[in-house]
Amino acid sequence: MVSVQFILAIGEEIFAKRQCRFNKLAAYGFKKNGDDYYLEVPLKSANFLAKIIVSSVGKVSGNVYDLDTGDEYLLLRVESDTGSFSAVVKAEYRALLQDVADKCFVKAQADRIKDEIKASYGDEPDFPFKKFPNYAVFRNPQNRKWYGLLMTVPLCKLTGDEKDQQEVTVLNLKLAEEKLPALLKQEDFFPAYHMNKQNWLSVLLNNDLPDEEVLAMLDESRAFTERKK
Repeated sequence: MVSVQFILAIGEEIFAKRQCRFNKLAAYGFKKNGDDYYLEVPLKSANFLAKIIVSSVGKVSGNVYDLDTGDEYLLLRVESDTGSFSAVVKAEYRALLQDVADKCFVKAQADRIKDEIKASYGDEPDFPFKKFPNYAVFRNPQNRKWYGLLMTVPLCKLTGDEKDQQEVTVLNLKLAEEKLPALLKQEDFFPAYHMNKQNWLSVLLNNDLPDEEVLAMLDESRAFTERKK
């Protein structure tokens, strides 16, 4: 899956750092229209209809409409409105978003990998690039050598196709040189972005590769930092 930005005025924190599992949307009740997915759910608290859209890249947007007039319920997005009726509508809408998130989205693979690194090695990333403050570097604390670089880049930086402008999250790893040719023939593996391509490669973290496979390669990459020349 891909890295995502969300535009919900209410419930942004619900979807933050989550990736959509598109194969779950239809079972939940979403209908496909072009490249996007739509869900319409009547609210129990009022004669309103919640409409949620998940785009082809996992971006989520939503509104609530008055079924009598067809107008958008604008108070949904007014934080200062604390009326009891508005609070009930907001609570029901938020509960719907949370249910969609729980059943159709997962925690971003990059965050799961970071959690496993912390649990396995106790290593925390550092962020050495002023121009790219979100690029996370993982180092062996014994010698400060890199064994992973986690970053978000336009897909075109990996594919070379300028049409691929969507943002993706990749993990750069260092593996045995003889392993790279076979891996680079597979989907989700690319010549290392911004790194020496002799031993390094970029792994796309979009939930296609099992976490266990990524972590096994990460173990090997970290082992490289402990080898003696």
